Amino acid sequence: FKMARQATFRNWTIAVFCLCFVRHSGGNLISTCLLVSSEQIKDGGAAISKPDYKAASNWLNVTIPSTVLGGLLQHNLYPDPFFANNLKNIPSAQFDVPWWYRCAFSAPLNQLSFLTAKGINYKANVWLDGLQVSTTADTVGTFRYFDFPINTSASTEHVIAFEISRPHDRALGAEAANDLDLAISFVDWAPNPPDSSMGLWQALELTTLEGPVALRYPSVQTELSANNSRASLTVLVEATNFAPVDALGSVEVAINGVTVATQSVAIPSGKTVDVIFTPDAFSSLVIASPVLWWPWQMGSPTLHNLTVSFIAASGARFLLNSKFGIRTVSSELTAAGHRLYRVNGQPILIRGGGWAPDLFLRSSPERQRQEFQYVRHLNLNAIRLEGKFDDDNFFSLADEFGILTLPGWCCCDAWQRWSKWNATIEAVAMASMHTQLARLRIHPSVLVFFYGSDELAPTSIESKFLQVFKEEHWPNCIIASASELTSKLTGPTGVKMSGPYSWVPPVYWLEDTHRLGGAFGFLTEGGPGEAPMALSSMARTVDASALWPMGEQWDWHTGNPKGIFHNLRFFTPPLDARYGSSSSAAEYLFKSQAATYESHRAYFEGYSRNKYTSTGLIQWMLNSAWPSNIWHLYDYYLGADGPFYGTRKACESVHAMFSYNDRSVWVVNSLYTLFTSLNVSIEVRNITGALVFSNHVLLPHISSDAAVQVAVVPEMPTTSTYFIRLTLSSPSVRETINDYWLSTTPDVLDWSNSTFYTTFCSQYGNLTLLNTLPRVELTLSSNRIDSGYVVSVTNPTPAIAFMVQLRATVNNVDVLPALWEDNYLVLMPHETRTTQVAFPSLPSTDLDKVQFAYEVYNNVMND
Repeated sequence: FKMARQATFRNWTIAVFCLCFVRHSGGNLISTCLLVSSEQIKDGGAAISKPDYKAASNWLNVTIPSTVLGGLLQHNLYPDPFFANNLKNIPSAQFDVPWWYRCAFSAPLNQLSFLTAKGINYKANVWLDGLQVSTTADTVGTFRYFDFPINTSASTEHVIAFEISRPHDRALGAEAANDLDLAISFVDWAPNPPDSSMGLWQALELTTLEGPVALRYPSVQTELSANNSRASLTVLVEATNFAPVDALGSVEVAINGVTVATQSVAIPSGKTVDVIFTPDAFSSLVIASPVLWWPWQMGSPTLHNLTVSFIAASGARFLLNSKFGIRTVSSELTAAGHRLYRVNGQPILIRGGGWAPDLFLRSSPERQRQEFQYVRHLNLNAIRLEGKFDDDNFFSLADEFGILTLPGWCCCDAWQRWSKWNATIEAVAMASMHTQLARLRIHPSVLVFFYGSDELAPTSIESKFLQVFKEEHWPNCIIASASELTSKLTGPTGVKMSGPYSWVPPVYWLEDTHRLGGAFGFLTEGGPGEAPMALSSMARTVDASALWPMGEQWDWHTGNPKGIFHNLRFFTPPLDARYGSSSSAAEYLFKSQAATYESHRAYFEGYSRNKYTSTGLIQWMLNSAWPSNIWHLYDYYLGADGPFYGTRKACESVHAMFSYNDRSVWVVNSLYTLFTSLNVSIEVRNITGALVFSNHVLLPHISSDAAVQVAVVPEMPTTSTYFIRLTLSSPSVRETINDYWLSTTPDVLDWSNSTFYTTFCSQYGNLTLLNTLPRVELTLSSNRIDSGYVVSVTNPTPAIAFMVQLRATVNNVDVLPALWEDNYLVLMPHETRTTQVAFPSLPSTDLDKVQFAYEVYNNVMND
């Protein structure tokens, strides 16, 4: 690796191969390439990479980044692979041979220029303008960046050709045991992509230098005074001399347009040096009253402009423009041994979800922004990326939205098969670490890097990982494993990976105080598991004839078929026991929304109530790689249903909650502001809507980032299924309503019958009286505001309207994403509820076309 970083470029008449990784300012992205299987052509790389090569008609023009299968799908060569069982019918053997990418581009004459490939999966022979510049022995590794210098002395027109071979990176099944390519697997989340995600899966970028030096990988490290009144900044940047002679000049740092530091540098030809500006040497890097970057619920995620320039003796200038945040992150072990994180010295309860990219790694800035809007709307503050490192725009959006990120390596596949690593694999691993750490260190959203997932790397490998952190001047937290383990080098992880991954009753989270995944400590992955899609999404996913009864297509759209979670067998029996068996897809899926609303709400409420006995939780998962019935808070189509609004309710800024374990009522403040004069109203109603108990409690104040018990709901005679409503109001807090549906028969956990994925119940609650609620006809009204609407829904009947799902359509198609202030409502008899909805991606010209409709549990059960 060191040799690669210090490679020289003395002969620019030949395209020299350099194994290094670069992040340049002002690079131009190559947007299209030609794609073909090596089985379909006889020509070699020398011919293919010549600018005058005549590509035959079997070459496909594809937009990149794109995996091979992603490129084929751009041309609709296969029916929608996400529908029904279509994915099974894509032959994988066609990807066992290399595939060619031929990419043409222009570069100015006689200027230092090079291409940076930011994601080649998995290895490639590379030709540039008719010359082979790399082999698969050198260009190997999914998470590495590779530079390819260009001979610009003879022509402005160039071609680079990649002959790419697939990785062997399966995670599940006996046949995967010897798959040792450090690539991308979807573990048990989804079926394996038939092409194993081979191809140019990240950007191909052209950089042209006006001078000899490129600047890359900036970092701004912050030290704050005790009261955050002063920030001392250390600015670091890598400077690489790509010229055949030594480079003399100066490096200049400007923050928000104001130059704060300059120093002279001498960079030998072909060498990379770290240029560091310290506050001791440059007093202008000590900032009084700094405007800090905060996670969004703690404050404003303010970003500053950083410009680092290299000015050559000739006057040529290279600019590197970045955004950065002034902030510190740290962690500690609590007295109970739990990992607690701090931002700018303040403790934070991590509440996040696990990230899943598209199964074929297709992405767009628009889709990424939509998903970050959903994360904020869920009131979450973090995303964990287990071995799925997204592009720079993803992390820039995290910076902008104030969402913490927790990247790291994957479990269960080659990244965890350390006993089978050889020197070559180890070198790829360390080079991959260098690339990812270097590009991520500028982002204030990056909280911690997990360099192990389910297990702990051997000391010999862990020590090398730690050396990479040191060499890359990593400014953030690190952790050896996402499991509860102790490293000989870094000590206890202070986190747990104890599950569950399948449904558990709402009482689980507060009843479990020391055993498994309950609301204590830091749970790096877990949750109530299954999340069947709503009917509108399910109908887009399976054949109409396969909607009911549940069958093979339902199973196919769960987890990996070789994993434990390949169907809904851990979810359906409890659903049937608690809500009653179903006779249609509509009935089953609507009951599922009620069940996942209550289970996900209880999960987040438990951890929120118990802070800082609980220090963090990562819901497994945030989203889905494809249309799936497990592990998501919103589905692949951006449908936001029971899990979404249960989570949003639990994580609202100031929240009144009911504790399933002891019937206590708490107020949880997730903001870092003191609130006064909070009123909590408690009502208990039976299945008919009759009021059987009420109480009002005045909470004089609640401190910032706190949880306070305010009452206990007594046991009382009522119907076997009944409701508790908590209403929170205050002069400074918008009124919120939180409705619970409960059974007089409790869910009883059989702790002796626990696995890593669930704890089974010896008795289930009985919520079947919900199915006797009579049909209701509700009325809707709406008023246009800004980019959305205020919507009122009225229940004019004497019955409770349960789980009122509000929907917005244009031309009978759901408008998604839709940011409802509240949804899946419970309306008491003769009640009107008003909520708001925004449509951030809907063209303004379509806003007046929006139509509103509702679905309600009562009516679905009576159809």
